[in-house]
Amino acid sequence: MSMPPQTPPSFSATWASVGLDLLRGLAAILVLVDHWRNLFFVQFHALGAHRWFFAVPYVLTAAGHQAVVIFFVLSGFVIGGTIRHAFDRGQWSWASYLTHRLVRLWVVLLPGLMLCLLWDKLGGSVGTDTVTTFIGNMFFVQGVIVPAFGSDGPLWSIANEFWYYVLFPLGLVAVLPSTRPRTRLVTAALFLLLCLWLRTTLLPLFPIWLLGAIVLIVPRPRLSSALRWLAVAAYVPIVYLCSYVQTIFSVAADCILAAATAMLIWALMSASQAAPAASKRVRFSRGLARFSYTLYVVHFPLLMLIAGLLVRKERWLPTSLHIAAALGVLAVTLAYAYGIASLTEFHTGAVRNWVEQRLGLAAVRSSCAPTQR
Repeated sequence: MSMPPQTPPSFSATWASVGLDLLRGLAAILVLVDHWRNLFFVQFHALGAHRWFFAVPYVLTAAGHQAVVIFFVLSGFVIGGTIRHAFDRGQWSWASYLTHRLVRLWVVLLPGLMLCLLWDKLGGSVGTDTVTTFIGNMFFVQGVIVPAFGSDGPLWSIANEFWYYVLFPLGLVAVLPSTRPRTRLVTAALFLLLCLWLRTTLLPLFPIWLLGAIVLIVPRPRLSSALRWLAVAAYVPIVYLCSYVQTIFSVAADCILAAATAMLIWALMSASQAAPAASKRVRFSRGLARFSYTLYVVHFPLLMLIAGLLVRKERWLPTSLHIAAALGVLAVTLAYAYGIASLTEFHTGAVRNWVEQRLGLAAVRSSCAPTQR
């Protein structure tokens, strides 16, 4: 007696999804440890005769910028997939889409801005903590009209994310054959105006974000587990090689890393088997990714405050005592970010539902729910 064919698992239940979660979580960790090491320890060339003993940890904590490139490619893949599914099912709605994106960003960004203000004031900062800068960061024009708020320099990339969220569907609507002529004209005009406005600030990195979306139109490969691990093994050195040449070949390094990340995502997509939710690997990957956005937004002002209190005039040499103290700071920062996430990011879905009910979008939300990631 033949067995009935099994329904393939949804993407969110596969090992491919677990792999992407792990990549996102590790990227957030790379940003954290890059800033942590730079704030607390001297540069590699200042270590003296025994510096090569610390070569590996210094290399491993020097890929913060590369992690942001990884974030962009992942974002293009995930958000591009959300938009594609909405169009394929005839459920596209600007109101629903922008509500999802704004709630996702603001539920962490707004508390993050307030916490940055708190830590900066406690640390005696008198930098860019102004009302104008706060509002500019709230509406994603940091790096375009205003600087990043206060000490939270990493917020620069949040503006990139938001405007890429807007540019991609505008461009897509403008070129779709089913788009009405008037709508095509309006969306194309808006797309071009935004490109003109952002041309010297945020637009140069838009092709990197688009690479993630392009992966969606490439047929999924059929690779063995061994080949996927080989892809991972080849990818890791590329990340650190790009970090090494970043100061000399910045644009080329970003493009190479973006292409390599897109290839890695494509390879991971072949892992279509169901991943057991109780697996330690699954729980670790999901847990790390779950608060990665919060970690990115809130870590730097706290690290700056602690470094200002502990390091004083000169950054530390990596002695046993200093390493232990710095690792303690790292653990505190991770716990702090997780605590903030438990109050903010972990409730994104509930906040989104509440907002959509107030806006009368609940019906659209429920019908699109299976395709949102």
